Amino acid sequence: MRTYPIGNGMVTARISPELAALMEALQFQGANRDRLLELSDRAWEKLLTLCDLAHLTLTLAQLPSDGFPEWVVERLKKNLADNAQRAEYIQGVYSQMADVLRRAKVPHVVLKGFTLAPDYVAEPRLRVQNDIDLYCPTEFVDEAVDALTGMGFSPCENFTPQISDHVPTLIVPGAAWQGNRYAAGMAMGIDLHFCLWNSALSLIPVPEVHEFWNRRTERRVGDFVFRTLRPVDQLGYSALHVLRDIFAGDWITHHVYELARFLHRRADDAAFWEQWAGLHSPEMRSLEAVAFLLAQAWFSPRLAPAVRAEIEALPSLQRRWVEQLGGTPLEAMFRRSREGRVLHFLLADSWLAKARIVRRALLPLVFAIPRGAALRVRNRRQEANRGGRMAATTAFLLYRLRINVQAASGVLARGVRFFLMREMRRPSRA
Repeated sequence: MRTYPIGNGMVTARISPELAALMEALQFQGANRDRLLELSDRAWEKLLTLCDLAHLTLTLAQLPSDGFPEWVVERLKKNLADNAQRAEYIQGVYSQMADVLRRAKVPHVVLKGFTLAPDYVAEPRLRVQNDIDLYCPTEFVDEAVDALTGMGFSPCENFTPQISDHVPTLIVPGAAWQGNRYAAGMAMGIDLHFCLWNSALSLIPVPEVHEFWNRRTERRVGDFVFRTLRPVDQLGYSALHVLRDIFAGDWITHHVYELARFLHRRADDAAFWEQWAGLHSPEMRSLEAVAFLLAQAWFSPRLAPAVRAEIEALPSLQRRWVEQLGGTPLEAMFRRSREGRVLHFLLADSWLAKARIVRRALLPLVFAIPRGAALRVRNRRQEANRGGRMAATTAFLLYRLRINVQAASGVLARGVRFFLMREMRRPSRA
């Protein structure tokens, strides 16, 4: 792999040429499909496999397809058709759940998924959704679990509560996996969140997220009705979600693209941004602005004047993280990355929190050993079966040891370089 400039050129990333070509084609301003159209069939296979893992296939399918190989066009058409049926299936499952929760007198809102249309994605059928995320106040969580398990949903066995902001995922029974991740009727998960932002885990207090619940609203799409966050708060939640996944080193490309789409669509909506400035505190807006800056760097959306002002007001070190390390979340698709912990360190407001973040950057948190086929997953990629459970478990532990050593050494080297460059840039005193 080599280093490519990304988006507006602010950041670079060491990624595959296929992903670099896709990033060029997905720009909201100055998009260029030339390198995408030059891909060989083998390169297209690599790109489609990566897009499936990164939830970008349906985004790719919305680009003009003239010049794409015919087999790619047909593949994308099938993915779109299958996912349209899956979107209807998911909405049907949610409608049943909502009715059960209503009868149990359990209030809730839906997060992410189909609620992101039309600002973050044009239609629900154009977005991959593998689970349904709900939030309800802590005092109702147990009742919600009881109501949903009464529907035949069962808790997931592989669950690590120390790194989650929801109770064990509830599995909705369905058809077994048959190689089509867009097929309707497959088993899916229900994530029941007990908080909208986990301050204990993130070590960054954002108390005003509690107000999001008080401002919740009801939306209707045809006959489909659901309760969700108010648009201005959904934006805040989405931006915080990007930050959380940056800290964790998770794959975030599709989330950042959706955020960029929102910023681009709402660039001229002065009333929305006036409301945003009135409801979100300066501290909250500053956190959101970090995610906005990354979205701008990666996908070149138009920005409202209020967004530009918040980005320009960011502390210089936070802006410099985007400029110097803002490509590392893309690199996480190819290697274990913890450079997001440097941003985490910068955003924490106490030295105790900063010390804990450094420890997390160098030492992994508790993790559960998966079972079955999950033992052979390497950075979302499935490896061939090379032995029984004991051999797979040993290989998994050795893999985790290796990638954690590599990730720790990587963040240490880049983090030290980041702060040393800061010192070198300071003017000397006469």
